[in-house]
Formats: sequence, C-alpha cells, structure tokens
Amino acid sequence: MSDQYEALFARYDTDGDGQLTETEVTAAVASLFPAAEVDDLSGLVKALFAEYDTDLDGLLSVTEFVPLAENLPELGTEA
Repeated sequence: MSDQYEALFARYDTDGDGQLTETEVTAAVASLFPAAEVDDLSGLVKALFAEYDTDLDGLLSVTEFVPLAENLPELGTEA
C-alpha cells in the first residue's frame, strides 16, 4: 500500500483510531466543495460507504479507503 494513501488516510482520520467515520469522510469531501452544506453531502457520503465499506461495519479502514482515494483523486489535492 502506498505511503501516499496512508498519509492521506491519516490526515482525514482526525481522532487517530485507524478508522474513518461518516463524519470524517464528510469533512474530507466537504474540503473538496467548500461552498457546499455538510447536510447536502450526506447522500454522497452514504453512497461512498455503501460502495467502499466492504465489511459493513460503518467505518472505513485504510484498506477500504485506498480504492476510494484511487477513484476520487481530488481527495489528495486538498491542502
């Protein structure tokens, strides 16, 4: 696994527990669309979890996050 993706995951894992919550993913996606309302992103985040949360635990592990980051490279462009 790429150090780039691990570093990106760590940036969004704000509580450092090794899992991304819907709140953390919403914040990450919101950084791509600063004018968007967070509530407006809830459907998008739920769809991302439906596709990438392969163990259905309601969290994204770094292993689950990598395909998401590969398919949404804009996540890595936020400063």
